[in-house]
Amino acid sequence: MSSATPASRATAATRTGHLRTGGAELNWHTDQAATIVVFVHGSFDDSSSWEKVVPLLPPGVTAVRYDRRGHSGSSAPGRAGSHEHAGDLVAVITELAGGSAHVVGHSYGALIALLVAARHPELIRSVLVHEPPALSLLSGDKEGEPLAIEAREHVIEVAALIEAGREEEAVALFAEKVGFGPTWRELFPPAERAMLAANAHTFLAQFRDPDHYALDLDALAAGRVPITLTMGTDGPAVVRRSTAILAERLPAATLHTLTGAGHAPHLSHPTEFAAAVARHLERAARA
Repeated sequence: MSSATPASRATAATRTGHLRTGGAELNWHTDQAATIVVFVHGSFDDSSSWEKVVPLLPPGVTAVRYDRRGHSGSSAPGRAGSHEHAGDLVAVITELAGGSAHVVGHSYGALIALLVAARHPELIRSVLVHEPPALSLLSGDKEGEPLAIEAREHVIEVAALIEAGREEEAVALFAEKVGFGPTWRELFPPAERAMLAANAHTFLAQFRDPDHYALDLDALAAGRVPITLTMGTDGPAVVRRSTAILAERLPAATLHTLTGAGHAPHLSHPTEFAAAVARHLERAARA
């Protein structure tokens, strides 16, 4: 069961509120217009990560952003694995988007978007995902498997640091070695780093989820949901490789490269990322 609580505060352009679903309460924001796009953030992060992109979207786009369960303003009772996050996205689309929406996902949020697109194509008008960490695709790949092994070793260390209560160290290790590279602090000022550390506990559920990297490629390939994959030229090699393989496995998908961007173009290159979203929506409208 899910239900949307009326907005407790609002402006002429923006509504905010809470959505109760699957035992959790999700904090959400929408900017009202015609075409509805739901944005799904990545690990450690929250809905504020889209703030640079939303004002650059084309006229007529409603941007729905929410904190995934356990992150910032959203609660997280019990298990919070990929299936629960997928259920939350279904609830957001059903309750806040009238049962049909375009979805934009970043990193782990991209995996959630693809999971829902495979299971519930009737809810998804299109999907744009940036560098989904589909590391299961790298098994047996000469170039990608060593990268996946190295990433897994770092992730194990990140989880151990979180379990030891050393959240800031965990964020720094994840950001530098797995997500964003040595210049990650330029993307995340001190307040944002504090937010990442406060959300670090959510990574443990993700880490322990046996279906963390699971994708139903057969369902995605057989479905009629338009898919755009984006990747940066300067991001982590492991997610660039997994994105490239995903593009090969989904021949109907569009692959768009963002020159100079890394794993977080919505933060580093918001104008270019918003333009990619706009082009994607135009293609989806013609599909």
